[in-house]
Amino acid sequence: MDIQEWEQLHRDAFYDVKRALPYLEGMFVAYNSNIDAIKHLTEEDLSRFIGYFNEAEIQARVETYPREVKEPLDFISRLLISMREGKAAEIPTYTSDTHIWLKEHLGFDYARMGGQAGIISNLLTQLGLKKVVAYIPWLSEEQAEYFVDSENLLHPKVEDGKVVLKPPRQAFKPGLESKVNWIFEYSKDLEITYGGNKFKVPRDNRLIISSRPKWIRLDMDREIYEHLDALFPIDGAMLSGYQMIKERYEDGTTYKDYVSHSVNAIEKLKALNPELRIHVELTSIQNRVIRKAILTEIVAKNVHSLGLDTVEVANALNVLGHEELSYSVIRKEETGITSLYQGAVQLLKDLSLERVHVHCLGYYICILSKDHPLTLKEHRDALLFSSTLASIKALKGKIENLEDAAAGLKVPISSKGIEDLENFKVYCVGKKLCTSEEFEHGYLYGPDHDAVLIPTKVVEKPTVTVGIGDTISAGAFAAMLAKMKQTQAGE
Repeated sequence: MDIQEWEQLHRDAFYDVKRALPYLEGMFVAYNSNIDAIKHLTEEDLSRFIGYFNEAEIQARVETYPREVKEPLDFISRLLISMREGKAAEIPTYTSDTHIWLKEHLGFDYARMGGQAGIISNLLTQLGLKKVVAYIPWLSEEQAEYFVDSENLLHPKVEDGKVVLKPPRQAFKPGLESKVNWIFEYSKDLEITYGGNKFKVPRDNRLIISSRPKWIRLDMDREIYEHLDALFPIDGAMLSGYQMIKERYEDGTTYKDYVSHSVNAIEKLKALNPELRIHVELTSIQNRVIRKAILTEIVAKNVHSLGLDTVEVANALNVLGHEELSYSVIRKEETGITSLYQGAVQLLKDLSLERVHVHCLGYYICILSKDHPLTLKEHRDALLFSSTLASIKALKGKIENLEDAAAGLKVPISSKGIEDLENFKVYCVGKKLCTSEEFEHGYLYGPDHDAVLIPTKVVEKPTVTVGIGDTISAGAFAAMLAKMKQTQAGE
């Protein structure tokens, strides 16, 4: 199938899903939101910034590969690593010192809604869903201002012993501080020089310094947990933010307590609606103990769908004991897409999932269990719809509504994505996963799974990169649920 045919499929899918979205009753989204302080880095910024440090000390710290930001030297080291490799990364900091230092020495360009649940809630609201219920345990008055002011976006609040749904700006907890993350975005071809090292940034990407204040708890208020029925009717739930769980807390609790609470909430949601589909959106998790607990105790056998990117696939495989496959995924050599496909299939099996959606630059892979709902075409339409949403998000930095999103159809499909899929066809046909014609439509049929692959629209010079993955996953998941509801209605 050539690019023009894929362009037409994008257009058909977008309008088909648009007609299906009104069938959804609602979506529940939890747990993490924050305020993002954004800085677009220039070569002048970097030169000035590097000048604050001893370059030999920078190189020494780069070699230690810091896993958290305890001081500014950790930050500049991880920034240079991210830029050298062109890979997105998210690094935690547990003190306010880094935030204060960055404000004084660098500053930010602007602030916006951040955090997976915050971004996803706003997106689904702007897609016109009848009801989006967001739940943020640390919803402050300032944070509430970053949610879309719309009558279809609600947040649970306890009033007189009852749980009611109100707009976020009426549901915040007085006196709470706000959680602020720093996002440093950089562009392809920036030239970096320090301590005898010189390189060009290979692609647009970003580094996130994720604030993890001591008071943050990824949990649900007991009153809200006891009255989760107040959230319904909802058709699906998108859960994220589990990377914020810590191994041990000052009060003596551990990650096991919060993992258990999270599983209890999922089980209760499913008990209230056995047809409910639950998606977990993964992100970069430095702590291996937490990463494994999230995958094996929260995700495995408890949820239906998992969304992640290439790096997150490799990290998940590594902690699940598939080191060789993990390494093959992360190398991104000529057979990288084959390893990525095999890795996604392995995650589907290991975690007993219905669906694994991997978003990569230029193409998406969605692995499906044999008992998955819908046809492969309908799953493909969901991916194509999300590709269009992602393109307008990258182009304009925001999505106002579905009419606005349609402008994403004008963004061209990635020729590199087409090329990567063409190279992968030899493997798929050789392994008898499909015929050449089936592959042209993006369909694979494994012995114990099915799969859909599509080339995607790519903006060469994106306005933003943060939130693109969340947009892709949320758009595809909502589209899938909408098609399921439309089918059930006999339409």
